[in-house]
Order: sequence, then C-alpha cells, then structure tokens
Amino acid sequence: MFERFTSLYPLDAGEASPPANTEPLRQVPGLAELVTMAAGLSFGDGILRVLTDDEARRAQGLANLMWPEWAPRIRPFAQDWMGRQYVLDLHRNAMVLLLDPGAAGVYELDGTIPDLLDEYVVEDPDTFLAQDLFTPWRAAHPERPPAGTCVGFRTPLFLGGGGAVENLEVVDEEVYWSVHGQLWAKVKDLPEGTSISGVEIS
Repeated sequence: MFERFTSLYPLDAGEASPPANTEPLRQVPGLAELVTMAAGLSFGDGILRVLTDDEARRAQGLANLMWPEWAPRIRPFAQDWMGRQYVLDLHRNAMVLLLDPGAAGVYELDGTIPDLLDEYVVEDPDTFLAQDLFTPWRAAHPERPPAGTCVGFRTPLFLGGGGAVENLEVVDEEVYWSVHGQLWAKVKDLPEGTSISGVEIS
C-alpha cells in the first residue's frame, strides 16, 4: 500500500510516533497503515505530514475556527506544507475531504486514503499537494519551516490573492487559520463579484 506515492515522495527521516490505538481505525481503508508508518513524520521533504493524535486534535480545532458546521463530522489525518488539511468525513463512510483555508474551500474527493495517495496525488500533484508552488518555494527557501508553521498566502485566494510564490510567506498555523476564518466569515455571504475593502481582523 502507498507504493506509488512513496516512490515519488519518500518518507523523510525520523521514527513514527506510535498511535494510541490503531484497532478502531482498521475499518477506515489505509488509515491504520498510514499512521503506523508515518504518524508525526512527513513525506517528500515536508510536502505532506501525517498527524499524530495530538496534532489531529489541534488541527480539528483550527478547522472548527473556519468551518464550525463541519466540526461534528471530520477527523484530520494529514496536512500539506501549505497548512491544508486532509480529513475523513465520518458522515460519508470516511471519504476524504480537503480543507483549504487559503481558498476557503471544502473539497469532497470521493475517495479513500489509498485513492488519495496512490492515485490522486500521483496523477495530479499540483492540485493535491501544490507541487507547482512547492518546487520553486523550496528552491528559494531550502530551510524547512519551523514546527507549528505553514507556508500560506499573504492575501487569500478568496480575496483576490494570486496563486503564486510571491504571495506566500511562512506563518503560524493558528494565526493563519484564525485570520482566514475571520475574513471568510465576513465575506462568505456577499454576492459574487462584490468589491471588498477595509476588512479588519479583531
């Protein structure tokens, strides 16, 4: 399992954190195998990280800031270098969702964890891991961002920010999700095409 994914994105150095209990996870295709192999570690020089139990709870709290309506039904299991979360939709047979704070998007992937890693990511890495931004970003910033940070958009895509390296910066994950959550709450119900200015964060 995950051979296609790991051939392109090898597991980075380190020792996986033991999951608290993998038995309840065995009904979810691929989850027990993934966390046993890589909880607390990353693949592909930091492009995707598998969350520990504590990190998953923290990620859940961040997601709740932006999409509280999804809180009862999701379980985060991984996040990419841009702070986007991959979560299980517990109301939909543990199918995978992608939560993207920069684009204010919740994307239903209609697949399992093995589908995500061995098919979707392998066949379309730009969509699912932002590989097209990761490569030039790491060329210009070879150092890994510190723990608890991600590489996020200075101006979010949903406010007209560009999907380019020039619009990226290293930012604290909690600040990133909180600020984007506040911005999204202010603009999400505006009619399409509304001009936005003077948004303030409290």
